[in-house]
Amino acid sequence: MSGALYAAGLLANFFDAGWSVQILMGDMDRAQYFASRLTRREIKKHLRIMIDTVSLLPVDVREQMPAINWQAWRELGAALPCLSRAQKDTVWYALETLVPITGYHLRQYRAKLPDLFAFRM
Repeated sequence: MSGALYAAGLLANFFDAGWSVQILMGDMDRAQYFASRLTRREIKKHLRIMIDTVSLLPVDVREQMPAINWQAWRELGAALPCLSRAQKDTVWYALETLVPITGYHLRQYRAKLPDLFAFRM
């Protein structure tokens, strides 16, 4: 598999997982999210996919998309257990802000840099 095809697959997984998070969140507020066992588990699964994908994305691919806060994605993994107030705040920030803005930027980059997202060998 070529490096470009691998990166395109990772970006597609990253985008799809983020979209799934947004669909699952719907119009949930913070209290509803943390009270929900099933939805929270599914959302965390998709967040984990996003976090793991960031670590696999080649640096040169990430560098072509500087508007995305890659560092925040790398740091989010430590907060996923949601055991402390600080971890819960970090996860909620990701759900409320990081996921939607990342999706927005990915759509922008897909239009500006279509070769990064192309499934071609």
